Amino acid sequence: MNKEEILSKAQAEKKDEMQSFILDKSMRWTYLVMIFTAGIFMIFKSFHDQPTTDICSMLCCSVAAGHIYRFIKTKERFYILMGISTALLGITAAIRFFMEY
Repeated sequence: MNKEEILSKAQAEKKDEMQSFILDKSMRWTYLVMIFTAGIFMIFKSFHDQPTTDICSMLCCSVAAGHIYRFIKTKERFYILMGISTALLGITAAIRFFMEY
């Protein structure tokens, strides 16, 4: 394959690596901010004797969705194992939350 064939093939894919990189970085920042703010709310709720399992459930289910999506796209076993385990934690936390009320 010569340079022109490789270039035309890459342009035909219409996959921008910079855009993929930015999307990946934005998801990392989303996770970091989500976990940080959830931690603050959980600490606040703990000091006021309120259950924190609702926030834990939301975090776990969000992370599980991300891992399951990654498994679907990459077929790496690590992601499905993490997805299932965090989903189970999220479901357990939700059940505990509803039982407390």
